[in-house]
Formats: sequence, C-alpha cells, structure tokens
Amino acid sequence: MRRWLLIALGAGSLQAAAIRGTVVENQTGRPLARALVVLEPVSGVAERTASTRTNQFGTFEFSGLPGGAYLMAVSRPGFAPVNYGQKRWRASGIPIVVQAGESKVLNIPLPRFGSIAGTVLDESDVGLPEHDVVAYRVARPLELVARSRSDERGRYRIAGLEPGKYYIRTVARQYEDGGYLPTFYRDTLRADDATSIEVTLDQQTDDINIRPLAGNLLSLSGQIYPPAQVNVTLVSDTGAETTASNASGNFYFNPTSSGQYELYAQGPADPRTGVIQAAYQPMVVNRDRSDIRVELRPLPDVQFVLKDSQGQPVDARMVLVLARRKDLAGTGKTQTLQLAGDRLQFLPGRWDLALAPVPGYFVAGFSGTRSQGGNTGRADGWNEVLLAGTSETVHFQLSAMPGAVHGMVTGSSHQPVAGAPVYLEAYDQAARRVKDPQVTRTDAQGQYQFTDLAPGSYRLLSSFDVEVSDAPLESTKAKILRVQQAQDLEQDLDLADGR
Repeated sequence: MRRWLLIALGAGSLQAAAIRGTVVENQTGRPLARALVVLEPVSGVAERTASTRTNQFGTFEFSGLPGGAYLMAVSRPGFAPVNYGQKRWRASGIPIVVQAGESKVLNIPLPRFGSIAGTVLDESDVGLPEHDVVAYRVARPLELVARSRSDERGRYRIAGLEPGKYYIRTVARQYEDGGYLPTFYRDTLRADDATSIEVTLDQQTDDINIRPLAGNLLSLSGQIYPPAQVNVTLVSDTGAETTASNASGNFYFNPTSSGQYELYAQGPADPRTGVIQAAYQPMVVNRDRSDIRVELRPLPDVQFVLKDSQGQPVDARMVLVLARRKDLAGTGKTQTLQLAGDRLQFLPGRWDLALAPVPGYFVAGFSGTRSQGGNTGRADGWNEVLLAGTSETVHFQLSAMPGAVHGMVTGSSHQPVAGAPVYLEAYDQAARRVKDPQVTRTDAQGQYQFTDLAPGSYRLLSSFDVEVSDAPLESTKAKILRVQQAQDLEQDLDLADGR
C-alpha cells in the first residue's frame, strides 16, 4: 500500500508546475539577495498568494503549482518595485502562464529610483551650507514629495524619486549676513516660471544648481493660551517647521518669507482626564509678527449622521470611515477608522472624509462644513471638510440600490485575456477624478466585474500600459459609461495596447 501511495505522490509532483528565476540589479546584472518575490494566482487558479525571498545568489523558486496564470511582484529596499512584464513604471504586470508539469525560468532586473543633485550657490557662486531643498511633483496644486539639505560645500542630493517631472526649490534660510527667499530652479520665485526636471529610473540628473534670491525674511512668534509647553508647527508649501513653546507658552519660528501658512499646535493628553488640546490657524504672512495668539481647545468631536434614502438611521457598524489630513505641504496617508457610536475625534484642520460601506450599499449624499475651495464633487469620493471648532456634524446618505459593471476583455485575436487589469475611474461634471480608480483583474475566462457603484459617470479601460498613478484616464480607448442606480451594465472591452 505504501509503495502505491509513493507512486501516486510522485505522479502528482510530475504534473505540478514551477516558476523559478533570478533577481538582479538592473544596471550591473549583479544578483540581489533578500529581494521579496510575491506570486499571486489569477482568479480561477486553485492556489493562494505565496511569497519568498531570494537567496544569496539572487535566486527564488515556487514549486508544486497547479497550471494556470500568475502575477509576480518583486521589491527590495532602495530599488523601485517591479511587476513582472510591466511595460512602464507603475503599470500592471503581465500574467505568467504555466502548464501542468511545466517549469518557467525568469530573469527579473530591479532598477533603482531616480535622483536629482546639484549645488545651492550664493551671488558669488559659492556653495551655501545647510540649505534645505525640496522637490515637487509637477501638478496642480504642487505636490511636495522629498526634501534634502546641502552639505558644507552647498551640494545636495534628493534620492528615491519616481519617474516623472519635478520642480526643485530652496527653502527660506537666514544666515548671519542676510536671508534668502524660497527660489525655484532656475532662479525664480514663481512656480509658473520654474523649469521642470525629468527624472527616470536608474539615472541621476546632475548640475541642477540653484541660486536663491536674496531678500528680507520675516520673524514669527506668539503665545499659546492658556500658557503651556506644546509642539507648534508652521506649514507652508515648502514643508513644515516644528518648535516647542516654553513654560510661558511663548514660541518662535526661524525667519521665513511672506506667503500663506497654516499653524498647528498640539499638547499632550491630560494625565487625569485623557483630554488632548490642539489648535489650527490659517494665516497670510506679509510682515513681522509677534502677536500670534493660539488658543488651545479640546479636539473637535465629529458626529457622523448616517441615513438611508428614506431618511431612516443607518447602523454605524455598516461603514468604515476613511480619513486623510490635508495641509499646504500635501495630503497625508489614508486612515481607516471604526466609528465609536456615531462619533470620532480628529485634530483640527482640513481633512478629506469618505465612507466605505458594506457590500450592497453606496454613498449617495454628503453635507458638512466644507473648507474654502474644498471638493464639491460626488459624495462617493473624497469630501474635504474644515474642523475648526469643538464639535462638527457631517451627514452621509447611503443607498441600497448600487449599480454594477461587468464584461469580458479580449485581445487582438478576439480571445479572452486572463489576468488583464481593468480600471474604473469615477469623475464629476468638471471631468475631475473624485477618488482613486478602482482596479480589478479578469479571471481565467477573461471576465471582470465592479459592484456597489454610485450612479454617475465613469471611464473604463483595460490595458497593461496604464500607469496606476496617471490622472485621469485620458486614453482615447477608455469607454465612457453612465451607471444608473440598481443597473448592472454589461460592457465588453478590447485590451488597449497603449494610451
């Protein structure tokens, strides 16, 4: 009996597939140890996602696999992550198809991120030491992505940059013999007049030298009320500076330039009550200020009123709250929060709020204290609010009649494509993206599906060439859809080969 069992097991292993290979540094071809390799089966393959790390020779192996289509992602600190077969940065990978008993051998090069380097120079072309330099992704509004500081010779290097276009800008700096204003490359105060720098993987763009313009800087100081030792942060579009007030509540910032700012203060939790006090104050600075008064208050208590389309209360356990803080320096990471009853506490300031309801529902309406210039688009996307008082109320309406989209993706030979990425982007009347695109993959039969959709306009596209970060999906090959309430729309797609 044991003999027959061994024979059966041996026959089974002969039919199993395997995927193995080597991860190397893109520029040198040297093997990369400890790279993380993740193998994900396309829907319809009876296998779970698996991961492994390369050994000292850069090799990896996944054995005992059932035949089918798989997606592979490779990453290692200091290198740009790669989806196997991707055609451009941040594009989706191409499925690896293996038959029963087949073994695939792969070679996967990992590129490094791009970088920008140069020198911060004074009027005599002498390097300025300890001068902060920031990089913005070219966008509207500008997106601050990285920061560096010049060395004793004025040289700086900003590393870890994704491919794309960037503006480089110095930060205001006061030296003993004078001050320098925030200045873009090349030598301008305005972003509209700045020169952008193209960054590519594995490449360093050198000689991006900046000569910050000399000018008078402004002093900013004030007092916390009631007097307390707390952290005080001044935020502008060049970043943030944090200082601590003294026992009398007095605080001081380094000299800065004129412009728009946001001031935040936050104290520790009261050891007796656990209450945290904080403050938020937007301001325009165009002169020296020593009269800034910051009043600490308990954190804003935000009540979430949830109702259905008939005006009946909705159980708070049916939703998760998505929140991300916004300031002049950019947008923070998304937090996923569970409501405590019907309330949550937030630090004061500007926030984006959204709901993630349980399956079978979508967000149909929103109202709240919107910040000036905040998004007024679709309720199922991000909703910007200003939390400035001690209590706020936001209203969300949910509907149990969502729409859906499904269909098949076919290739140039009109055959179903397994593992093809499908992107669905919601947009408002101004053609602006209202939230990050939804992404799914076709199953082994080339079928895809999106459910729980709010009524409205969408762009739909299937392609291996789309960069996930692109906004919006402007490809002429994208389908324009209008999803209706409770409608399951069928839309077959041709696999697009480019933008």
